[in-house]
Amino acid sequence: MKRVAIKWTYLLALIGFAIWVFDVFFGGHVYLRADGLVLGQPAVVAAEHNVTVREVMVKEGDRVAEGQVVVQISSQQVAETRARLSSEAATRAARMVEMDVRSEVVDAMLAPAEDREAVAAEGKIQLNESYKKGLLAVINRTAATEQAYNSQKDAEALRAEKRALNDQIKMLTVATDQANLALSELLDLFDQGRLRAPLAGTVSAVLANRGAVVRAGDPLLELVGDHRFVVAWVPVGRWYKLEVGQKVSIDAGTGALPGIISKIGTVASALPREFQKAFAPTERLQLIWVEFQQGVTAPPYFTKVVIN
Repeated sequence: MKRVAIKWTYLLALIGFAIWVFDVFFGGHVYLRADGLVLGQPAVVAAEHNVTVREVMVKEGDRVAEGQVVVQISSQQVAETRARLSSEAATRAARMVEMDVRSEVVDAMLAPAEDREAVAAEGKIQLNESYKKGLLAVINRTAATEQAYNSQKDAEALRAEKRALNDQIKMLTVATDQANLALSELLDLFDQGRLRAPLAGTVSAVLANRGAVVRAGDPLLELVGDHRFVVAWVPVGRWYKLEVGQKVSIDAGTGALPGIISKIGTVASALPREFQKAFAPTERLQLIWVEFQQGVTAPPYFTKVVIN
């Protein structure tokens, strides 16, 4: 009886060892098992102009709220652009005043000129009738014709000037409105040099210090959003099948957490920087994005986990 118990114990141990060996060397081919990192939605704080950093109000690891002021800057480029737009606005305003004054003068002169034109034209008609009847000398008829011509020319010149002034005033009004809008947008975007966090999360890196001169578009801070998810890499060509919506288990070393595959990448050609630091894959891979199920408290950022 004792020999039978020993025999079965040995057999079970051998089977267990075989299962362990299979799991270690071949388990990853049969069922999903992948390493991953807990990440968050990345974001950066950057300026749209060349700026000088006046104050960085947060440090690495600080929590920030969406819209919170995190960096105070100044910009010579913005100041010069603002001064130029203001100067151009003043020039256009002065030009608008000049055209308004000229338009009023033309309006005042146009009515008498049109009366003069009408009287000269009527006088010309009457003199032509007298000339046909032989009651008027040629020289008088010529003088009346010239006077009618000059009256019409003066009236047409004033009418043309009025049309030109109206067109110029319209174009100048449009240009002024556009320039005012550009200046307003510039001031709104610059927001008195206050840069705000685009989302709620944690400061992952401070890339510029007080006094630094930074080019437009260069990040000053890097943030990680509150929304957390797992990015894991899986070798291509395994026997199991991956599908969006598939439920998985996330093991962060403190117990399994439920998750669901939300996205599958065809190739792991653009891993996040933190992911590259943690892993050094040497074979063809595909990425999977795993969301924590609602109500689950996700591990801290950049925690290494196992998906199975």
